Amino acid sequence: MAKLYFPGSEESQKASRRVISGELHRIRPGIYITTHDSDEITRALNNEWMDVASYIFPEPVAVARTAVELKPAEGRLYFVSSQLKQVRTVKVGHLKFDIAPGNTTSGVEQFSLNLKRSNPARYCLENLVSSRGPVGSRKTLGKVWVESELIKIIRLGREQRIIALRDEAKSIADSLGLVEEFSKLDLLISALLKTGPVEGVLQTSSGFAEAKGEPFDPFRVQRFKKLGEYLKTLDLSINAYEYSRPGWRNLTFFESYFSNYIEGTEFSLEEAEEIVFENKEIYARHKDSHDILAHIEVSGDMSEMNKLPGNAVELIDILQLSHGILLAERQDKRPGEFKQKANKAGATVFVLPELLKGTLMQGFDVYQSLPTGMLRAIFIHFMVSECHPFDDGNGRLARIMMNAELVSQDQYKVIIPIVHRESYLNGLRSATRQGRFRIMVKVLHQMQCYTASLDWNEYDEVKATIQEDAADKEPDEGITIFNKVIAKLGGQYPAG
Repeated sequence: MAKLYFPGSEESQKASRRVISGELHRIRPGIYITTHDSDEITRALNNEWMDVASYIFPEPVAVARTAVELKPAEGRLYFVSSQLKQVRTVKVGHLKFDIAPGNTTSGVEQFSLNLKRSNPARYCLENLVSSRGPVGSRKTLGKVWVESELIKIIRLGREQRIIALRDEAKSIADSLGLVEEFSKLDLLISALLKTGPVEGVLQTSSGFAEAKGEPFDPFRVQRFKKLGEYLKTLDLSINAYEYSRPGWRNLTFFESYFSNYIEGTEFSLEEAEEIVFENKEIYARHKDSHDILAHIEVSGDMSEMNKLPGNAVELIDILQLSHGILLAERQDKRPGEFKQKANKAGATVFVLPELLKGTLMQGFDVYQSLPTGMLRAIFIHFMVSECHPFDDGNGRLARIMMNAELVSQDQYKVIIPIVHRESYLNGLRSATRQGRFRIMVKVLHQMQCYTASLDWNEYDEVKATIQEDAADKEPDEGITIFNKVIAKLGGQYPAG
């Protein structure tokens, strides 16, 4: 990898000879590099801009957006120095170093061996200064950025840190000539801490939510909006359902059996039949047995499955009530009570407890903007899964909420058989981690189509078909057979 070279006066002649011999390339007087390739020179300058700044300026301090981002903004970097008398711009390769006379002692911190930068109190003040030019290269990040930065600190539970930041900003504002900016910062902090006016002060939806006591996860809300936009482009076939008592009973049994199996409550099909149809409890597995029965208590109740939220408060009530029934025998999982600690799956950390209600409320607005039926069903399934509101049982609850949407519109439920578990989970991971929704939508809609393709009225017949299709097998045993079955169901699922 090419490296920058800053020879002292004693080595300058040697460096000049190396330039003549082609060993070095001179970028500007006193700065050399061990390559002639323009792309490598660009990479080296982007990586080593701190060393360049320390070399060309006397005791520079990185300020404004440079102090925050610690990288060039469209080729520009910003500094102050107490040893300069006028503003200077120095071009080094593709980079422009802008430096102005300024205070280098108030509100600064060391961040590399040879370079200091503005600390948080100072760079919040500096980034409230108005600046012109293209947004990507402006010297300051602006009020919206400062507001968002303060929200991050508050959401980490660091209100005392915000108060300390305000106190420090007040103590240095005059010496920096940023008294007006401190007034703006003070108003922002007061609004976010609910000790001052909000209107005319805050500019972001996150800020207003914070001030109202309904903070939300902006990343998740943005993902919900993106999913909503994708769903509105789809034209999925409708799988109409006609109720019959035996068909509903059989459908609900397999829904509960498969949904619990996905979450690790693994019984053989014969054991599940004994639990549900013969009211037997599998030896030493009381709670696991109850998980299947509790699921049926919710998903088999037609009135419960027709109950949809009319507003965000009703959504929260339905979630807590259904979860309370599902986990009734698992008191250690706090049935019906939202999580108090962050939960995760692999590398994915779900919505933090303090942001949960606000995120559900924001997501509900997207939910309501979608057509009823399968599109809302897919959305609410993803929203509940992504929020993961409870200590346990979130996957089962997400699928119940999805199926309630479908039942209310006289459509078939979605049942995820064991054989398709990995495909289902991969679809969720792709949506969660990359914001790519096609696989998730394809799996859910195909599984609704598969469910609709079966005759549920005769238990023995539908059981035989499920076994013939290898739907009750583990993925590595039956996926080849099952994929041939669902390939006949058709369906078009565009990228998204």
